[in-house]
Amino acid sequence: MTKRRLRADGTPSPRGGRTPKPPPTEEQLAELERLTDQFPESLRAFRDRGLLNPVRRFRLEEAIRHRSRTLVPVLHGVHDPHNQAAVMRTCEALGLQEFHFIQSTAGSSLHANPRITQNAHRWIDVIEHADFASAQGKLRERGLACYAASFEEDAVPLQEMDFTRPLAILFGNESKGLPEEIIEACDRTFVIPLYGLSQSLNISVAAAVTLTWAVEARRHAWGDPGNLTPEEQMELRWRFYETALRGNLPDDLRQSLDNPD
Repeated sequence: MTKRRLRADGTPSPRGGRTPKPPPTEEQLAELERLTDQFPESLRAFRDRGLLNPVRRFRLEEAIRHRSRTLVPVLHGVHDPHNQAAVMRTCEALGLQEFHFIQSTAGSSLHANPRITQNAHRWIDVIEHADFASAQGKLRERGLACYAASFEEDAVPLQEMDFTRPLAILFGNESKGLPEEIIEACDRTFVIPLYGLSQSLNISVAAAVTLTWAVEARRHAWGDPGNLTPEEQMELRWRFYETALRGNLPDDLRQSLDNPD
């Protein structure tokens, strides 16, 4: 019989390497019910008809509460599908609702490998752009500055960057990084300080380090990095609740979701 691995304190380690989240308290579940009472009838049906249990609805609401569209990772020409998928998973895990991908001659098409994303791509907006100019134009229309990960001599250390402003963070190809013209078009460049003998990080690791630092900087400044408006939260709620059922919706409820109240 296979022995289960133990934590340092002697308790069994969760199977699959996952750390279970603590269950919601009675007070949190009561607040969930008060919130649900205010939903349109079609959304309340997920509770009233027993389609989603309270713990599942609580997890979805917590994810929605922490979501943001003002911190946007953008990959340019990243060709390894494992790296693409790993950044998607990091993006969702940190509460970032958007993942942007720019095609280039140095890269390949976008592929959300579910074995790597663990289906995280189902919960975020995966947005592709034909080129950098198109992506930058759309991001700037929304008031997002552009920061570039770069080894340029004047690149600012990651820890000194201001991540509280609305911004997009660009990461380049695994071997060559970002093209010079893109770096010059960005508002600022930054570098992750390295103190060992390795001269660089894998792109998915670099993105994870950068985005985690950025989210924590926002948490320190604001208390909670989530900043969707109530309207944006409600729009996302319709989608999350349907996604949680993996499409197994009653026909009458599906029609209601297609035409929300």
